[in-house]
Amino acid sequence: MTMVCCDTQITRTAPAVPTLGDMAARVAGRLATKLHGLANALAESRRRRLEQRALEAMPFDLRKDLGWPAGDTARRA
Repeated sequence: MTMVCCDTQITRTAPAVPTLGDMAARVAGRLATKLHGLANALAESRRRRLEQRALEAMPFDLRKDLGWPAGDTARRA
């Protein structure tokens, strides 16, 4: 039978304490992510409005053929 030993000492290190720069970088990254999401939402909203405006500008008969609901009729529940 063979026995394997290791005589290297195991040193335990404390977890690194985040520095002020690390924390600032993390917060800046989160802020950039939130701003990017907001910019995407605004761009998507604008795109939808422009598409809706283009569809509403089409003649009624063409919109009817596409299956687009008329803007002057209210839905009944």
